[in-house]
Amino acid sequence: MNHTEFGEGKNDEKLVQPILVKAVEAERQCQSIYQQLSRRTELLSGGAEQTLRVSFNWRLRVGGTRGFDERLLPAFHPVFGVPYVPASTLKGAARAWARRQNATDIETILGVLDGKIAKAAKVEFLDAFPTSNCLDVDVATPQWHWDSQGNQSQVSYQPTPFPMLSLKQPTLIIGLRPTKPEYAKYVPIVRDWLENALKCGIGSRVSGGYGRALGQLATLPKSRSYPFELWTQGMYGSEPPTPQNQYTGKPEFRPTAVRGILRYWFRSIALSLYAPAACQTLEDQIFGALGQQGKVNVSVLLNDTARSSAPFDYTGRIHLEAVNSAHLTLMSELLILASHLGGVGRGSRRPLHQLDIDLAKPIMRGCNWSVDVEGFPLSCDADQWRSFIQRLRAAFTAIQPTTQTYLSSPGGLKNERKQDVLDANAQIWLLRSPNLVQPKSNMNWSDPKLRGAALNFDVWRRSL
Repeated sequence: MNHTEFGEGKNDEKLVQPILVKAVEAERQCQSIYQQLSRRTELLSGGAEQTLRVSFNWRLRVGGTRGFDERLLPAFHPVFGVPYVPASTLKGAARAWARRQNATDIETILGVLDGKIAKAAKVEFLDAFPTSNCLDVDVATPQWHWDSQGNQSQVSYQPTPFPMLSLKQPTLIIGLRPTKPEYAKYVPIVRDWLENALKCGIGSRVSGGYGRALGQLATLPKSRSYPFELWTQGMYGSEPPTPQNQYTGKPEFRPTAVRGILRYWFRSIALSLYAPAACQTLEDQIFGALGQQGKVNVSVLLNDTARSSAPFDYTGRIHLEAVNSAHLTLMSELLILASHLGGVGRGSRRPLHQLDIDLAKPIMRGCNWSVDVEGFPLSCDADQWRSFIQRLRAAFTAIQPTTQTYLSSPGGLKNERKQDVLDANAQIWLLRSPNLVQPKSNMNWSDPKLRGAALNFDVWRRSL
């Protein structure tokens, strides 16, 4: 039995982080339990060749019961006390996949219990356990939220970290076995259903990249994939750097950040086309809300080439999925906009450069994000940009027409940050940097050409 007290914040609020950290430390001592459970699954399934081992791209979160502080914890086995995926979750995922594919004999193979109709299943699912320790402290940090006041709605900036637990890049061992020897012929069929279901995703937050097995499949009818490269001063989850020490923290590429930045730029256009209340409704319809499934999914397949020190370099593919072509086109245009006007992670508003180069440990700031899209990046050409913005607005109106335009208040300078809106009052400045160099490994990060003319203050002084 482990006992850990809550931490104390600056304003005497309870901090749950210490409890979650202790839970992770305790789970690291469970390797022998995982080994025994793997052998147990193999024996119950009839041998190792009858089991299924599935690895996940990033994180997996299958909710259990509510624990302390009303937090939804991962499912922990009631006997062994380690995180697991219940057999009922796996069976439900396999059944849902089979139904989407209009498979035959689903009820015959998986059974059914509906009122007075009851049929026993021909294939049994076993609880799935990780093959090694993988419990990890995670965090969800909403940056913006809708603040509804009467009939008015506005976007408020208020980052609120919410620590939680999830399984980081787990490998699960899954057992299937026939309920009678003569039903063994049905096991390969169910195995195929389950493998495909896991590639589509299980658990919560699938639309943000959680719960997708390696070799992922699209879950929505329309999909498109874009190669990308991201140089960044750091992306952080539950362990960010502190103001006192910029070199602490645990960097981690977080696919949820890509989804979040697309949602941010969605608002920047939508608030210039629709009234705030209508924009909020449309955003929830497209991206989803609590208890409401959205019409788009965003996931990332990351290459294992990340640098281990700042600036960090990530490459991979961004997968966009949507219910129809109109929503997919909108997401694609938003990705192009986001990759031109901002970045992902810390310093997303700055180009990548080295700050305070005279210090013993200079700090990397900003990021450099490029997405491989045909015809892009946009050049330093005002007409080309106007054409792109018109096309982007047309992608919105193809989903929800509008005949009006709206202006948004930029807010004050102190503690009143407003959502950026590309309305009639917004300006995009194009500044030529013909000698700008792109980031690459083993380069001189203090090279002024890396900063670009936009960060060359001498240029601004001469232009005033």
